[in-house]
Amino acid sequence: MRKKTKIFKDQVRRELTIERTVAIPLQYAWDGWTKPEHIARWWGPKEWTSTVYEMDVRPGGVWRYRLCPDNGDGEEAYCKAIYQEVIEPLRLVYIDSFTDKNWNIVENSEMYTVVTFSEVMEGSVLRIITRFNSSEELNKAEEMGMVKGFTDAFDRLEEYLISKNGGTL
Repeated sequence: MRKKTKIFKDQVRRELTIERTVAIPLQYAWDGWTKPEHIARWWGPKEWTSTVYEMDVRPGGVWRYRLCPDNGDGEEAYCKAIYQEVIEPLRLVYIDSFTDKNWNIVENSEMYTVVTFSEVMEGSVLRIITRFNSSEELNKAEEMGMVKGFTDAFDRLEEYLISKNGGTL
């Protein structure tokens, strides 16, 4: 399957949508996104390590994680997401924020995020819709590499789950 990430930017709604069809069954894609032992293996850009400190996937539950560049070139990022809606295996809604090292949310960093999972003949379609507080925040996220980061993450998710299942799903 040819990997193709689709990107849609809506300045009026302040949304960035990133969509990808992956060769992974729907339940595997869901598990890969909602279980800490899996998401720590692929979340974030290539050559970055994700450490999950807490992941309680239920409405009101919290996901605390850190992203750190493997080569030490760049700043580590501490983040906290609070789940708003969980509909297994189809939809996650959470508010993702940057935090300081003590998990205090950085002002104006909240991103309303919807992740949808749908089954297709080729595997699953994953769609991430991120709504920003302002058009400036949307543009800033794009400039700092959010699209590349999600594209890398989709690659890593697919590679990880295929390798975990012996090359076949």
